[in-house]
Amino acid sequence: MTWADFPPTPWWYVAALSVAGAVVGQLLGTRLATLGYRLDHETGLRPRTPAWAVAGALGTLWGLLAWRFGPAADYALAPAYLGFAAVAVALTWVDADVHRLPHGLTRPAYPMLVGQLTLASWASGDWAALRRALIAGAVLWALYLVLALLAALLRSGFGLGDVTLAGLVGIATGYVSPWAPVVATYAAFLLSGAYGLARIIVRRGSRKDHIAFGPWMLVGALIALLVDVRPFF
Repeated sequence: MTWADFPPTPWWYVAALSVAGAVVGQLLGTRLATLGYRLDHETGLRPRTPAWAVAGALGTLWGLLAWRFGPAADYALAPAYLGFAAVAVALTWVDADVHRLPHGLTRPAYPMLVGQLTLASWASGDWAALRRALIAGAVLWALYLVLALLAALLRSGFGLGDVTLAGLVGIATGYVSPWAPVVATYAAFLLSGAYGLARIIVRRGSRKDHIAFGPWMLVGALIALLVDVRPFF
């Protein structure tokens, strides 16, 4: 896949999807604000993030992803990443609130993403990208499973929800390049570590605090998708 071969993304396409993302984000934020995803034992303060912030975040992400992947595969690739971004925003909200990645969001995202990437490969003829994505998803899933088993022995907070999400991240980033999953993984650990250190420095937490790792996995994935990492390797 050579991104330089694609024509520039039309400005109206980026603008239209930015507006559409904001509308979807407002609906999503309103639904999340009801806290319907919480289980009976999951109580506490309501998240401070307002619905309009979700609208702004998703609108911005859809605009950036439309700009990045618009003309690719005759415009068949962008929908895969727009859907991934919507799932990412919802998972970030939930995990930050209750430190849980619901299977009701992660598992349906697998056939959605794979199906859309299959359509993109059919449109472009780039079946190697799809094979690479599936391999990357399997590798990251296996890697995070090992980490989760080690975490269980050490009684840390790393869980199977992160394992399920890792496979999704691997598929999404692996389609772009073989290095994108590596960048996504390193970015997740570096950013989560920096966040934990910052909390300690400003005395808002300690080394024993459990930090939701899912949001950082998703931030790392979006970084890997939006930044062309090939020149660095």
